Amino acid sequence: MLYIVPTPIGNLDDITVRAKKVFEKAKIVLCEDGKITAKLFQLLEIQNKPHFVNVVRNNVFNTSGVTKALENLIGTNTDTNLNNTIHIFANLSLENDEQVVAMVSDAGTPGISDPGYETIALAQKLAVQYTVLPGATAFVPSAVVSNLISKEFIFWGFLPLKKGRQTAWKELNNSQLPVIMYESVHRIAKWIEEAQVYLSPSTQICISQEISKKHENHWIGTTSELSIYPLVEKGEFVITVRN
Repeated sequence: MLYIVPTPIGNLDDITVRAKKVFEKAKIVLCEDGKITAKLFQLLEIQNKPHFVNVVRNNVFNTSGVTKALENLIGTNTDTNLNNTIHIFANLSLENDEQVVAMVSDAGTPGISDPGYETIALAQKLAVQYTVLPGATAFVPSAVVSNLISKEFIFWGFLPLKKGRQTAWKELNNSQLPVIMYESVHRIAKWIEEAQVYLSPSTQICISQEISKKHENHWIGTTSELSIYPLVEKGEFVITVRN
């Protein structure tokens, strides 16, 4: 079984009991950076010593390495594939699972704006049985704290770096639904600058920083007030926008 396991985004106590049980049994751990994940295991006092496989090498998805790891599961946990429809029957009995492969990102839930997407796609292609554990993710706390979302919203991930960026801003300004996105510490100043150009002065904005960490903070205001936003370029940012 392939277990998709969320990891803490800041506070180590956000790890779940179930996640730790998977780590204790995992023979292979698919991760973004083996050094970061090994340090997490050490902090959690995980006694198991799995083989860490980086899902990205030189900024390219490690297809061969991930395929080799998943092939260990083929035949032990079979999927039923009828008419090209994927059926996932998650085996929740970890104690009886002798072939445990875990997938993690550096922080948060894999598959959201990280290489977890490609890994799950490959698991589906190989008909590998997998399950996703609930756990930490950055955009949910930010969405709740903003109070800008009551029901529906759009999740964008990151804005395009170059091509399509201006078009994305125009779509954001015209969106009828609140939009949640991520931004890195290296580009947050550019985002704030561009927001004041492309968004309406009355657009409501919540900028969340360092969620679950010691210096966590949330700023809620309008585009017209961004000029006084006390920017500290540290950590990662989640932004919620409602027109």
